[in-house]
Amino acid sequence: MGRVGVNNEPLAKTPRPILFSYIRTEFMKEQITILVVDDDPEIQDLLTNELCSRGYKVVTAYNGEEALEKFKKGKFSLVISDIKMPRLGGLGLLAAIKKINPEVEVIMSTGYATIETAVSAMKKGAYDFVQKPFNLEEIFAIIEKALEKSELKTLLGIYEAGTNIFSSIKLDELLSGMAGLATRILKADDASIMLLDQEGRLAVAATSGFDNDEQKKTRLALGERVAGKVARDKGPVIIDGPLDKDLRFLNIDSLRDIRSAIVFPLVMEGRLLGVLNANRTVLETPFTASDLRYASVFCAQITQAIHNATLYRELDDKMRETRQMQSQLIQSEKLAAIGKLAAGVAHEINNPLVSIMGFTELLLKDKDLSSGQREDLQSILEQSRRCSRIVQNLLQFSRGKKGTDETVSLSLLLEASLQLMKYDLIRSNITVEKNFPEDLPAVQGDTVQLEQVCLNLIGNARQAMEGKKDGIIKIDVSQDAGRIIVRFEDNGCGIPPENLGKVFDPFFTTKPVGQGTGLGLAISYGIIQQHKGTIRVESQAEVGTTFIVSLPVAAKAPDKRS
Repeated sequence: MGRVGVNNEPLAKTPRPILFSYIRTEFMKEQITILVVDDDPEIQDLLTNELCSRGYKVVTAYNGEEALEKFKKGKFSLVISDIKMPRLGGLGLLAAIKKINPEVEVIMSTGYATIETAVSAMKKGAYDFVQKPFNLEEIFAIIEKALEKSELKTLLGIYEAGTNIFSSIKLDELLSGMAGLATRILKADDASIMLLDQEGRLAVAATSGFDNDEQKKTRLALGERVAGKVARDKGPVIIDGPLDKDLRFLNIDSLRDIRSAIVFPLVMEGRLLGVLNANRTVLETPFTASDLRYASVFCAQITQAIHNATLYRELDDKMRETRQMQSQLIQSEKLAAIGKLAAGVAHEINNPLVSIMGFTELLLKDKDLSSGQREDLQSILEQSRRCSRIVQNLLQFSRGKKGTDETVSLSLLLEASLQLMKYDLIRSNITVEKNFPEDLPAVQGDTVQLEQVCLNLIGNARQAMEGKKDGIIKIDVSQDAGRIIVRFEDNGCGIPPENLGKVFDPFFTTKPVGQGTGLGLAISYGIIQQHKGTIRVESQAEVGTTFIVSLPVAAKAPDKRS
């Protein structure tokens, strides 16, 4: 008899699905285990012989209790169970199986079918209901369809699980969840994702299930030794343990605990991005072709996510670089415009200022001056000299004068600057912490101008900590990618966020009237720019400020003997 529906009418035969036949090869069938439960030996033998002849592995049980014990210990893709059996019936077994693993499909069979029995079985989660005696072609069509559904449910679960994690476009956030998801999807005891660095070497980017760094090193060794084949063939590899008997992995003792491994390439548009490695060290069941299919879907998601995150990072870097260039361009245009204005003002002021200072110095030579007159004239001279210094700063700022070109040791220059500021720093009770490497390369430029920048930044730091009992200036010099990086860090009052973008603007100052012109940082910015360097600021109000100066390392002089 055929299958019955809820109206007790025969249901149409379902054709053998093409999709499942395409996905699952004959080799893959050998990995599928079906549990057949029936108290009739003839039914058991019939199903066992037919299923085995079609490439399935079959485990049998005569009642529900025996079947449940075997189900708990083994891994089954499908269960075919009679309804009426001694000790534990089919409906009770169905309910127990769905509690243990709701993903496993169960096909119910009986020779005494009623509408109520069919409805009850379907409500408890049965995939389908067939009546005895079996139509073998029909039951095999049902089996194929049930396995296809199970397969697609698993793949859909992988897709949905991956979608939640891979919704982020930041690589650091992605990597933290990728390896953990790999262990769950592939039922692995540990997993690692290795990505290629800029030099084309594999490096562990994310791990799950590792107890120590030694395991990371050995998994990396495993990935590296298989990566060549994986990269060449652009295809995955399943390795069955123990690996200590595999010639490819000699001298890697800590790989002995691996019972089975999958190494899957992460390939985007023909380019290898990295490798996924999943291992079973506790679970004795080796990886199968089904696991490989799941890995294929998961790795496709990983690869796309890594590719997207890499594109996002590159775009973000380009945008940040563009914003920085725009900021520098605006700053340069602003400096140039104000420079022209400053030059005109400075020239107009300078001529009468020279006359004032000259006549004041002449009057001070008069011995008949009273103390009050001499005090007033001295005040006039001091303020005139201050105006003169401002004028000289304006002229220097406007001209953007190019200094001498010589090799400069920043370590010696900073030591000299600190020596000049020593008295002011001691008087302000400020401690200096410095880190100047001995083997630091020189830079190319004007010693006087670069010293002016250092004095300016140290002086600003001192003023920011005025009145502070535990003031500290940290000056750290390092080398990175052909550039010398100097950090001037203080724990002073900091710069409010609204002022951070203005600190290099000419005439901008937060100092009291008479204590600053607002040209020091603007001039420093211009000097560093002339030296093909950069200067930027990081600050937090009431915490402190750090100025970071970057200058290119001086080019080595050509060998005169050549």
